[in-house]
Amino acid sequence: MLSLGPAPAATGPIPTATPLKTIKHVYATRLCTGLRRSIAPAVGRVLQNDRAIATSRPLFQDYVKTTSMGSQGATDMDVMRLEKLITPLVNNTQEIEKLLHDPVYPRKAQSDADKQLLQMRAHLAAVLAEQKRALDLISGFVDTQQMGELQAAGNENQNSITATGSTKTSNPNTTQAPQTSPTVPPADILNAGVTNAGNDPARKYDPRYTNTGSQVGYNPLNIFDQAMEEHQVNIYQSENLASQAILKAVPQCGGHVPPAPTPPPGPASPVPVAPLPSATPSAKP
Repeated sequence: MLSLGPAPAATGPIPTATPLKTIKHVYATRLCTGLRRSIAPAVGRVLQNDRAIATSRPLFQDYVKTTSMGSQGATDMDVMRLEKLITPLVNNTQEIEKLLHDPVYPRKAQSDADKQLLQMRAHLAAVLAEQKRALDLISGFVDTQQMGELQAAGNENQNSITATGSTKTSNPNTTQAPQTSPTVPPADILNAGVTNAGNDPARKYDPRYTNTGSQVGYNPLNIFDQAMEEHQVNIYQSENLASQAILKAVPQCGGHVPPAPTPPPGPASPVPVAPLPSATPSAKP
């Protein structure tokens, strides 16, 4: 008979399991979570606001030009295009505020990483505050201009109705012509979105706020472009501070910071490195 015995032992080394390769390190600190969940999305919204604010300046400049030329249709078009900037700015502003109030931020810093995270939020909050002032300037200008046009249109209609009501003159066969005229910018437009004159007594001595000036080509409506330029300068300064803090934190979370661009040859100053695009004000026309 055939005997069934134990199986012969296998010869050679026993294979071992191959360890899995590490594909990517996972960073789960509060700093990295804040960068991913709050800081990065907020920066994206800030950049969108920068583009809208930069778009407003040529419109303000064109408004001054078309007003001086008496082109009511072109002036109304500038106001309409400015109005279209308001809704995106409002939506982005609300979203940034929501992101900067994310619960990932500690109430009190417990480590250097917490300090970095709170510092980045503080810089972005400063950017947001200045962008809100730019938004107030645009919305104040549009609201005041539209209200002034409604009031002027009402006066023109009233004058037209009164004039066509057969106002008699020395000649019984003639009637007074309707007293209509193009709608002119109201005087109060100079207070739209700019510092309240009642809270700034020195403003009445500032030639930018007066209706006349001694310079050739002077126009008081240039105050809006000048005010927006000031907002852009302040935004640029705050964004530079935010950029420095973000660039310092990104490598700690496994991110890569691109090298600084090589400055062009010549006496030009080096270009600052920043993940936020420059909000440097554009040149005046």
